[in-house]
Amino acid sequence: MSKPLIGICPNLKSGQPFGDAYFLYSLYTSLISQNGALPVILPLVGSREEARELLERVEGLVLTGGADIDPKHYGQAARHPERLAPRERTASDFAYVREAKDRGMAALGICLGAQTLNVAFGGSLLQHIPEDVPGALQHEDEPAGASPEHQIQIEPGTILARALGVTSATVNSYHHQGIGEVAPGFRAAARSPDGIIEAIERTDHPFFIGIHWHPERMAESQITRKLLRAFVAATRGAWAKAS
Repeated sequence: MSKPLIGICPNLKSGQPFGDAYFLYSLYTSLISQNGALPVILPLVGSREEARELLERVEGLVLTGGADIDPKHYGQAARHPERLAPRERTASDFAYVREAKDRGMAALGICLGAQTLNVAFGGSLLQHIPEDVPGALQHEDEPAGASPEHQIQIEPGTILARALGVTSATVNSYHHQGIGEVAPGFRAAARSPDGIIEAIERTDHPFFIGIHWHPERMAESQITRKLLRAFVAATRGAWAKAS
């Protein structure tokens, strides 16, 4: 059996000496290749039509981490405008996830990718967890490299619970934002002890999951292996919707 081809959405670095540049940590491609699939880096697109043509050539979609989505997309003013992602990247990611959803394609959103899934379908975000949830756990690696970890509780009966086969896990944490209002068609699939949503999933789709931790930075974890194997199985159509 040939390995499925997984499209990965890269980051965008604006204002480089020779123009904008795509950026992707090789850990993302290793994550895919180590779990039974072949990675391919997708270009940014300017329309759903372009996203459709590209997704016709892959079996699954991964949305990676990065800077913040402009809060205008969920009806708020930006409190930390210095953290915003280039609008071209946000528009491209939205086009890919909306097209993937309509195609029934397996998708995995990582950190910003989880936030993209939520906002693209009508949800909102917590713009800065320390401000919005006083007393919350440390979720951001401040100072850089601190690599905080915490527990998550996985909601019974979810697709994520079926994929991981556990009710709790220890994960890393590198995000200063969180899921606010969950988008229509989605549900919370995991939370940290302070109540922050750590994973979301569509309820009408076999595998359309966003997680706030970074599995590519904990590649040897059994949680990572189980999640990625379920994702790859879903790209082959071998993953039935959890009851």
